[in-house]
Amino acid sequence: MKLDLQRTIVAVASGVAPARRAIVRLSGHETRSIVSRLIDREIQANAATTLQGSAGLGSKSGCWGSSRVDVNILYWPDHRSYTGEPCAELHLLGSMPIVESLVERIVALGASPAQRGEFTLRSFLAGKLDLPQAEAVLGVIEAESDDDLTAALQQLGGNVSKPVRRLRDQLIELTAHLEAGLDFVEEDIEFITSDSLAEGLQRIADELAAIIEQLRSRGARSRNASVVLVGLPNSGKSSLLNALVGSQRAIVSPQAGTTRDAVTVRVDVNGLTVELTDTAGIEELQEQSPRAMAQEILRDRLLRADVALLCLDLQQPPTDAWLSAQQASLQSMLPTLLWVGTKTDLAHDSELATRCALTVSAHDSNSIQRLKAKLAQTLHETRGQLHSDAMHATATRCRGELELAQAATERALHLVAHAMGEELVASELRTAIDDLSSVIGEVHSEDILGEIFGRFCIGK
Repeated sequence: MKLDLQRTIVAVASGVAPARRAIVRLSGHETRSIVSRLIDREIQANAATTLQGSAGLGSKSGCWGSSRVDVNILYWPDHRSYTGEPCAELHLLGSMPIVESLVERIVALGASPAQRGEFTLRSFLAGKLDLPQAEAVLGVIEAESDDDLTAALQQLGGNVSKPVRRLRDQLIELTAHLEAGLDFVEEDIEFITSDSLAEGLQRIADELAAIIEQLRSRGARSRNASVVLVGLPNSGKSSLLNALVGSQRAIVSPQAGTTRDAVTVRVDVNGLTVELTDTAGIEELQEQSPRAMAQEILRDRLLRADVALLCLDLQQPPTDAWLSAQQASLQSMLPTLLWVGTKTDLAHDSELATRCALTVSAHDSNSIQRLKAKLAQTLHETRGQLHSDAMHATATRCRGELELAQAATERALHLVAHAMGEELVASELRTAIDDLSSVIGEVHSEDILGEIFGRFCIGK
């Protein structure tokens, strides 16, 4: 990403789709001048301002009528803005031809189209956000569930940055004591004892290990949970998928084997975004036929699933031998298997029902809600909090830097324990400090910033 902070940038900050209202955002030192010329009114130089005006449009407006449009303007003149520089938002009708014509006019007045993530990047460079908080902005944008949003807001509030910053400050303090002793080595003045230094370093190493473990569990997860419905042909899988989704997404027929290919639908399960897949019924087929190929698709989906719901027809229950064989086979492919008794409105086998995690009927909304609650609980237990790609990327990046800091801290501990020289200890501590500074973005490279902010959409 090539960044020129002298440019004044402009972009559509709302969704690029028809809507009742839209937002066009500017940032840069020419913002006040551009907006004043746009509405033919002078804006106060040193005060945050809210005003209404009529903005001139670009040449596209000539194709469909008026060359001006009413806008509401929010203007921030200084470092109190999101980007830490003069910034304005123009709120107007959400018609995309009008919005595009307004942006065209602003560019003609001297602004440059913003790059991906450039507004948030300027906020980071101005010290308004640190790097994990900047990445959390993308997490908020990408959030598809309550869990996604909660995790992103917590990170935006500093739940990653604060402990890392605190540990870095502790390392700086230990290094200062150590290097002060080196400066007065001829005076035989001891600013910190070896025992105190080792104790402080051990405490920091332990806290780093705890943070790394938290990030490792977060970074190992993908965006959405995957749940697969399996069972014998005509065991009620497709009806159950339709009931969970709330619409007819899978074909339902009394004839066994109706489902040949996998049908995947995203569904909200008590605040979790879940990819729910209906599969062909489990069959033993050797020939090269569509039904045999469907079994390969079933196996592939199971190998990538987090949870499988083994749908058992309580009206026509399978044999105990089949159940034992399928339980062993399925549990070898995925972490969690739930037995779900189906067709309770037609049920005859009460003994099998007692062995199931729960029983449902596709025609009973209460039983479907119980299944959703059980499924959400199971996903939380087996996978913890599910996070967006942005949160996954933050966890991966931070974990790598923290592991380097942990390694440097442990090397320093080894040097202290073997009295191998305070100069060497101080060198390792400075390395650890730099690694922690990289986590929060106080030490960074252009390549890292380009990789992070390149994931943003334009206008953010």
